[in-house]
Amino acid sequence: ELLMAGSDTTAATVEWAMAELIHRPHIMKLVQTELDQVVDRNRRVEESDIERLPYLHAVVKEVLRLHPAAPFMIPHRADSSCEVAGFGIPKHTQ
Repeated sequence: ELLMAGSDTTAATVEWAMAELIHRPHIMKLVQTELDQVVDRNRRVEESDIERLPYLHAVVKEVLRLHPAAPFMIPHRADSSCEVAGFGIPKHTQ
C-alpha cells in the first residue's frame, strides 16, 4: 500500500504540472526552450542536468506549492503565548 501511495502522489503531481502548463503555453514554451538548450533531444534528463535547469526547477516548485500531494500546509495557531528559540509567540498567532 505504501508503494501505491507513493506512486499515486507522483502521478497526481505530474498531472497537475501538465494541466498547469497546458493552461499557460507561454510558460511551457520557456520550459521547452530551456530543456532544448541544456539537454540534447537524443537523451534523457539526468540528475546532473538539474542545476542547469533553473526555470524548470521553479515551475516544479510552483506546481508543488499550488497542488501539494499531501496537505502539509495545515494552518497552525498558538493556543497560548509561548517562546520558541528565544522568540516570543503571542496567543492565537498563525
